[in-house]
Parts: sequence; structure tokens; C-alpha cells
Amino acid sequence: MDRYSEIYELERELMRKERQIEYLQMELRKCYQTIEELKQGMKPVGTVVDVRDNRAYVKFSGQLYEVSIPPEYLGKITPNMDVILSPNRGTIIGFIENLRDGTAWSYKIEKEVRVYYDDVVGLEYELNELRKVVEWILNPLSRERRENLLLDKRLLEEGGSVLLYGPPGTGKTYMAKAIAGTCTLYGCKTSFIKVDGYEVVSKWLGESARNIKEIFRLARDVAPSILFIDEVDAIGRSRVDVTTDAGRDVQGMLNQLLIELGEGFETNRNIAVIFATNFPSVIDPALLDRVKKILYVPPPKTRETVKRLFDFYTSKIVLDASLKDGKVLKEEVFEKIWSIIKRRRL
Repeated sequence: MDRYSEIYELERELMRKERQIEYLQMELRKCYQTIEELKQGMKPVGTVVDVRDNRAYVKFSGQLYEVSIPPEYLGKITPNMDVILSPNRGTIIGFIENLRDGTAWSYKIEKEVRVYYDDVVGLEYELNELRKVVEWILNPLSRERRENLLLDKRLLEEGGSVLLYGPPGTGKTYMAKAIAGTCTLYGCKTSFIKVDGYEVVSKWLGESARNIKEIFRLARDVAPSILFIDEVDAIGRSRVDVTTDAGRDVQGMLNQLLIELGEGFETNRNIAVIFATNFPSVIDPALLDRVKKILYVPPPKTRETVKRLFDFYTSKIVLDASLKDGKVLKEEVFEKIWSIIKRRRL
């Protein structure tokens, strides 16, 4: 028995070490990416004023430079484009994609979401609470009835804005997609736009705030829509020291987000904004005040909930007949799975 306990503890320690290694590898990749971005950020960036053959006139720090255009960039450099210059400012070594054009984010739009309420298992309460805040914004008839009931339209301000928080992988994105899919299924075609907070953050000063502005403009253009901003802590973190360029950029980004949310019901009347984070404690209080509802999305904890999840997903795949009893897992099969889950302390 003592030997079995020792093996069991070693297995648990091994699993913990494996998780630590995965986390450290992820952090290492982030560090490498940050280093590359910092290296890129140290290069001078100017704006093209004019292009003539293989030469361009670029404005940088108030001065005009005549620089050469490499063969691979001929025909791609145009006036008003931001370009990266070599350290001696003699040639163009790259250019910055203009994210100020909303079409740069258009690939984020999902117009035919195929996830529905029946696909959400174990989160019935959370889904119902989310529907109360979001669904009426997207449905013209429900929205009109609510507007007619209220004499003061200011009571509708910030309607449809929700913050979902909880551990990763608990179904936050899935619930939001289920609302878009079900609304579309019943005739109210709803677009779904998912943006990660870290995608919005730019190494170019002022570009992050412009990105937020363009994303909201895109959501309004394709309304009714659900704008799902994951990892909102990347752009909605509590304000920091603004004496540095980085601090000013973070504050400008958050201010732009608050402005977009505060545009009013008439501007955002067809948009539901859903934020998601794993770290709600770092979100700026001003952003929390603008959010209509804050909802915790927990992981599955009970045996019954986990069993329902396994039965739901295994019903969609082909398994050996010895593992299933009709459309559900056999009890003895699930019991082995459940014992593993308990050991890992889900």
C-alpha cells in the first residue's frame, strides 16, 4: 500500500511539473515575441509624402528624407503610408499595415455561426443570465418593446455590455457564439466578431486606440452583431503611470474603449459587447462601471455535469461499441474517467 501511495504521489508530481513546463514554454515564447517587437520598435518610422520611381520622400521627426525603395517594395509604397526606415534613414526596410482601415479586421467577422443554445451543456444558469442582458439588443421587436416601456431612454445606456470572468476553457466564448447562432437560426441574422485583447495592442504609439475605434466601427457596420473581446485585461487594465510613452498609450487605449461604450444607445443600439477575462481584479474600475452585468463562468465540478459533457461530445464522434451504451458512455467507462479527473482536482 505504501508503495502504491508513493507511485501515486510521484505521478501527481510529474503532472504538476509537466504543467509548469508548458506554462514556462508559453512565457518563453511571449518573451521572444516581445524582444522582436522591441527591436522593431527601435527603428525609425516615417510617413511617405511622395513616391517617384524607386525613390520616396519620407517625413520623419519633422524632416523630409529622400530614401530608396528596395525592388521587393516597388509598387507597394504609396503616399500617406507609414514605413520603417534603416538606421541611417537611407532606405525603406518595411512598412506597417494600415489598421486604420476597418477592412483590416473584416476577417474577424463570422456571419453564420453554427453554435446554438442546445450545444451549451452545464451552464444553463449562466447562459440564461447572459441572454437577459444581450438578446433583446439584437432582436428588433424586443428592443422596440423595451424602448416603448421606458420614458427616459438614458436607462438603456450601456445595455448589452457584459463581463464574463472565470478560468480558461469554461465556455465563455461558446456561450456568446451560441447567442449569435440561435438569433440567426430564428431569423435575426447576427454577426459574431471575436477579437483578442492582445491583438489590439500595437507597438506603434497611438495605434492601439485607433484599432479599438475601428473595431467598434466595424461592429456597427455589420450590426446586429456581438463584439466579443477576449482577454480584455490587455486593454482594460487599471491605469498606470502616464509620464512615459507606454503609460500614455495604455491610458489612451482605455479611454478610447470607454468612449466607444459611452457613445450612447442610439449609436450602439444593435451591438452587444461581451468582454472576457481570467483576471477580473486587474480591470479598471471605470470600465467595470460601464459594464451592465458581471458574470462568473465556473468550470464543471460535479460528477453529473462532467458526465453530461462527456455524453454530449462523445455522441458526436464514433467510438468503439464496448465504450458506449446507446448514445452515452457506459458507467464503468466514465467511472475511470471521473477517477482521473478527481485525482487532478478539476
